[in-house]
Amino acid sequence: MEEGSYKRRSCHLASVFPGINLDDDVVDLPTDTPFITRLDVFCLVCSITMHIVDMCFDYNIAIRYYLGGKVTYFAWTMCLILIPSLINVVISMRMQHQDKEMSSGVDASSDYKTTRLLIKNGLYSTIAVLLQLAPVIHYWETLKCALKARKCEKSGDRVGQRRYYRRMLKEDEDVALLRVFECFLEAAPQQVLQLTLMLTHYHNEINLEFAHQVGSIVSSLASMGWAMASYHRSIRLAQQNKSHIDLMGTVLQFLWHFCITVARILSLGVVASIWPLYTAICCLIHWISMTIWILIDSRGILEFCRIYSHPPHMLPTFKEYVYSVLFATVIGIVHIFIYLNAVDSNTFWKHLCFYVLCFAENVTANLLWRYTSPPEVQEAWYFNVFFSICIVSFFIGITAMIVYYTTFHPSKKQQASNSIQVNRVM
Repeated sequence: MEEGSYKRRSCHLASVFPGINLDDDVVDLPTDTPFITRLDVFCLVCSITMHIVDMCFDYNIAIRYYLGGKVTYFAWTMCLILIPSLINVVISMRMQHQDKEMSSGVDASSDYKTTRLLIKNGLYSTIAVLLQLAPVIHYWETLKCALKARKCEKSGDRVGQRRYYRRMLKEDEDVALLRVFECFLEAAPQQVLQLTLMLTHYHNEINLEFAHQVGSIVSSLASMGWAMASYHRSIRLAQQNKSHIDLMGTVLQFLWHFCITVARILSLGVVASIWPLYTAICCLIHWISMTIWILIDSRGILEFCRIYSHPPHMLPTFKEYVYSVLFATVIGIVHIFIYLNAVDSNTFWKHLCFYVLCFAENVTANLLWRYTSPPEVQEAWYFNVFFSICIVSFFIGITAMIVYYTTFHPSKKQQASNSIQVNRVM
């Protein structure tokens, strides 16, 4: 029963997580390497730590605004913390309800006590929203399953090892998407706001508030790069008959998304410091365009939002369509900053169109800032530095992406390995 439940779960996740591509005839998990490495545990611990550090920086900035009498800035900062956290909790609840629907009698309550509280208790849901705990809860469950699997491996319990390995992959799939949403719904807009406020009120002096703002921005940027690298690594981990992303591939993934995000946030922040209203309008247009793009090919979105009591051969209900549109709008917000593939398909043309558009927007924003800034801004030490960082970091990110796909992508390494084996045979 548990394996069948996982199969159904994997089928609908395959539509949202493009790397997961399990066959309909497959009723078991990938069995080639059901082992938890030290790197896997290290990645989970890093993810939890970076999330908590990022959250502390955000609340620290908000509290300093409040204590400094900047109530408007405090309100904006808190909105950008709590609203995305609420969205993540709602999505987490949806995942848990789907788990319950698909379990159909499987009792795994002893292994999911923490996540069950998120559904059953309103107080815990409120605390989860306030402390941005939706990803952390799933990370914690993933870490527990990973440690139990390693314990079973050392004791020779192969059945228990495989059981906890299955559950670790299941939780890891959920948290990968939640963490990406948390970063690009909360952290990315938050850093655009903080950068805009910093550029608007900064007077070439370094004080404690400036140091806290810089710390918040840097920690969030690192967290976003790590979230995307972890996301791609997690969806590969659950694939059958495919190689996982190695350490060098993970480093390139981090560099790719970190540099692209740096360029994007700096570009939005600098132009918003001069024309905040027009910047917001342009972001709104970009968001609507990306949402429409996602809805044009919405197979994965519809599957994720499907009600499992509804027969799969029938057309989606009105409620399912509404859920799909809402979910697409959430992914559309992510696309303001980074590309997140929501359908299992070739990504070359999608990447090309998206990054060409982003580069054009970034260059336009920087040129507008460069030639319309007031004289005191143009004379500041950071004026030319920011412009250079925006351009250089974008090209570093694109270069890292190209190197990853041409050299360190698991499929490329598998092809190279097969070629070596063929040459040896010949």
